[in-house]
Amino acid sequence: MAKKKITKKDPKQELSGWIDYKNKTNNNEKRRVSASLTKLQAERRHALLTRLGFIIFFSLCCILALGYYVSPKANVASVQVKGVPELNSKQLVKTAGISPENKVVFCLLKGKKYTEKLSAAFPEIEKVQVGVQKTNHLVLNIKERPVIGYIHEGEGYRKILATGKVGSQVIASDKIDKSKPLFTGYNQKVSLSEDIKVYASLPQHIRDQVKMLSGETRRPSQIVLVMKDNNIVIGNLSTIKSKIRYYDKIKSQLKEPSVIDFEIGAYSRPLTQAEKVKLGLT
Repeated sequence: MAKKKITKKDPKQELSGWIDYKNKTNNNEKRRVSASLTKLQAERRHALLTRLGFIIFFSLCCILALGYYVSPKANVASVQVKGVPELNSKQLVKTAGISPENKVVFCLLKGKKYTEKLSAAFPEIEKVQVGVQKTNHLVLNIKERPVIGYIHEGEGYRKILATGKVGSQVIASDKIDKSKPLFTGYNQKVSLSEDIKVYASLPQHIRDQVKMLSGETRRPSQIVLVMKDNNIVIGNLSTIKSKIRYYDKIKSQLKEPSVIDFEIGAYSRPLTQAEKVKLGLT
């Protein structure tokens, strides 16, 4: 029987191969670990530089802001008022409480406060918006309330506002809006507020035709409208709104300026000469 051939392996050679494999594996792991550490260090360095840059930028901003705040440029140099040519600008600024010692940045935040102060003193003011020009020149942009008419006072007129209040300033006759009606003949004994409320409730196309409202009525409940076509409309405060819709139809049938009475029913008659003179229609 033939004997099997036995191949002898060199233990040193086997061990050497294993050692080479382990060394190669360890070197690869070391390179990976080294690469990871390098990447981590780069990320940390980037994060540190980013934080440092932000801190420096924030510090510079604070220094600049503080420098601006303590400099004269931060104070109000002047105040310009826009939107209300009839009102006295100096009086408005004084009422608002703005002075050269005020800081511009704080004034920009006080629009609501200025609105409250100025609208309380000047009924025609609805809203105040604060702006700035050239660093420290304050601008007050004022929005006025809608005007529905004018009431005669002295040698001028006061605005009648949509709120029912009367404007604070007397303005010249050449400054009023001629398309708005005049309220005449009103005094302390005659209620103006009711007539304003009723007039404001009328349809717009009727209001556009009214030239004047007269406070010289026979009864407190009566309202008298002088139209732009010189017709006179007489009505009751409580019913004129519902009856005035017939005005256009009635006036189309008239041949001359007339009185249209809506107090009881609806009828018309020509104006007398005395009535024309009294209402300034001659």
